[in-house]
Amino acid sequence: MLSGGELGKIYSRDFAVFEAESPHRYPAGHELRKLTNFSYTPVFVFLDANGAKVVETRGFRSEREARALHEFVTKRAYRKTSLREFLAAYPH
Repeated sequence: MLSGGELGKIYSRDFAVFEAESPHRYPAGHELRKLTNFSYTPVFVFLDANGAKVVETRGFRSEREARALHEFVTKRAYRKTSLREFLAAYPH
């Protein structure tokens, strides 16, 4: 869903976007392996300006969820609520 089009542009505008292999494919101690506890993809990991993980999720199922996730991170809503609660209140 992010490989092109409008969503890809939105995410690329606000984040450094890159694809990586499943974390278990990297050797123990590798930085990419340390980023997530999930052993499969897709996984979205968002870091703040200091490199601290602020959001980690297994992706999204729809364009609505992709837009909500983008807004959740860019507006720093994670400081006030969970992603689940944010998605429940996000317009359809």
